[in-house]
Amino acid sequence: MNDVPAETRNTNPYLALGVRPFINCASVRTAHSGSLMLPEVRAAVAQASRQFVSLDELMEGASRRIAELTGAEWGMVTCGSAAALTLATTACVAGNDPVKMLRLPFTDGWVNRVIMLKNQRFSYDQAIRMVGTHIVEIETIANLDAALTEPVAMIAVLGTQEAESQVRLEDIVERAKPRGIPVLVDAASEHIEKPSPYLARGADMVIYSGGKFLRGPQTSGLLLGRKDLIQAAWCNASPHQAFARGMKVSKEDVIGVLAALEVWFEHRDPAVELARWNADVATIAGRLALPGVGTEVIPPKGVVRVPRLRVHWDAAKYGLDGEAVRLRLLEGDPRVMLDDMATTANSVEVDPFGLQPGEADQVGRALAAALSAPVVAHPAPAVPKIDVSGAWDVHVSFLHGERSHRLMLQQQNGEITGSQSSQQFDGPVSGSLDADGVHLTFRTRYEGATIFYQLDGALADGRMQGTVELGSASDHHQGPINRTQFGSGQFQAVRAGAT
Repeated sequence: MNDVPAETRNTNPYLALGVRPFINCASVRTAHSGSLMLPEVRAAVAQASRQFVSLDELMEGASRRIAELTGAEWGMVTCGSAAALTLATTACVAGNDPVKMLRLPFTDGWVNRVIMLKNQRFSYDQAIRMVGTHIVEIETIANLDAALTEPVAMIAVLGTQEAESQVRLEDIVERAKPRGIPVLVDAASEHIEKPSPYLARGADMVIYSGGKFLRGPQTSGLLLGRKDLIQAAWCNASPHQAFARGMKVSKEDVIGVLAALEVWFEHRDPAVELARWNADVATIAGRLALPGVGTEVIPPKGVVRVPRLRVHWDAAKYGLDGEAVRLRLLEGDPRVMLDDMATTANSVEVDPFGLQPGEADQVGRALAAALSAPVVAHPAPAVPKIDVSGAWDVHVSFLHGERSHRLMLQQQNGEITGSQSSQQFDGPVSGSLDADGVHLTFRTRYEGATIFYQLDGALADGRMQGTVELGSASDHHQGPINRTQFGSGQFQAVRAGAT
């Protein structure tokens, strides 16, 4: 840090830490720091930081104002949308009964089943399971009716997938209401509306992010809906000494979310926003007049309100796939972040929501430069004359802890297939063997996500050893960032029975 000029340390805290900011063309993912707070939000947060208040009094007043702004019966600010999932679940499982609240997540003998559509399972449903619930998957109305023959604490719906499901929200509400079962909709990655269409269609609670499209504090979320359930959720939240005490929302975040809601509902012009996004997309496309390169605008559809630009090229001419282009942009200057889940063998997508004035032109120039830069041709690596077919014992060392696996591999030229087993983890193995070494992927499904190990290492003297990249991804978000999100470890492998 001593090498960083004083003026840089004073003006850019990220550069002072050796962290390069980027132009965000990957929408509002938390991994990319969500969105940028509105000027009105920054001012409100600064003002709120200058005095003390009772958090119970603050949330009571804020809830009334949230109800006025959103048209919901009641609302509360949470420390992110995942926290809202947890708090909504605690309201349904424990209410504000201290005998139950202080026993969470140990719910044996209680009503603790949560119904979800199979195609709506996602990584964040761990925020529901952590309360001690068990998720029951359904696919059809007949499945739903069968699941409702036993007690159910809550039914959870993923808003972005609801329209594509065989069982619609109305089907669920029709069966849940007479039984007194609350229905929760996660609409965290959607634009908030007044009234929420999910509440209007009969849901009891709905979740929106405060730090995504709303452009409030990044660590904020909104839980809206039935007053009794939202109040019970607040009882389980910080500052109260209950299960969710660690999910603290600050006075500054509460005021910041209110400021963002006021701008959203009272001062924002959606037509002006759309015109700006379309203009930025056109500016980027205008910089990509390269032979063999084309662009296509993907218009908003369904719950998606922001257009995207798909950039595609002749892969044979340019010798690059989408992930290679994405990484080139991330390494460039200016640094540009694209969505890793939208890359293909010959295309990338640009989301203009996070673009600041003047950045569209920079993105267009950066894309043109990334595609035009020469590609260094490397001859295909020769496949070593080694056959790894058979049984292997693999030992993985994590940052803390370890795990042993038994592999059964088959090799066809440089392609490897097979299976692996370990305690609570078994599944298929795929990979390859080339001059650079051995490359294996382990995967298995657990609840709403797929667990990934990606092994890369050397092979010599009947042993394999190298690094393991660790992660998990839901069916809807299987990009390389999520697949390596849990860091790395080391592995060693020997043939089964070898000493």
